[in-house]
Amino acid sequence: MGIFLTKKLCYFFIILSCFTSFCVTPSVSCFLTIPWFIQIYDGIPNSTISVHVKSKDDDLGFHNITYYNSYSFHFCENVIHSTLFWADFSYGSKFVHFNLIDDKVMEIIGGILFAKSHAYWLMKEDGYYLSNKSRAYDDPSWILMGKW
Repeated sequence: MGIFLTKKLCYFFIILSCFTSFCVTPSVSCFLTIPWFIQIYDGIPNSTISVHVKSKDDDLGFHNITYYNSYSFHFCENVIHSTLFWADFSYGSKFVHFNLIDDKVMEIIGGILFAKSHAYWLMKEDGYYLSNKSRAYDDPSWILMGKW
């Protein structure tokens, strides 16, 4: 009976270890979902962009991004694939509010289960752009998603 109990405890700790490595440390791995990395670049010369990033559950706060610099965050998409992060951006007298990650963005970028997916945002004077790769600011393959 003692060996049976020891085997049960051993299996319990193995399962607990696997669960912990997948669920408690989302920056390393996301269990049955897509890990996302979001990066926002300031592509406006001589500017500082103020950004406030939020989701239904998380307020990531206010951040200032200067020209040629960026702000980034990562998260695990929820199991029902309804994760939504949005942001308010301002610089000078301009202001814009849009979704950083939602179904539309995920469809454009594409996400692969268990593989880290990237969404790169570039704020420029004429609008905000999306890419699934880090690119030069003047690369024409950035997708214009909206205007200030």
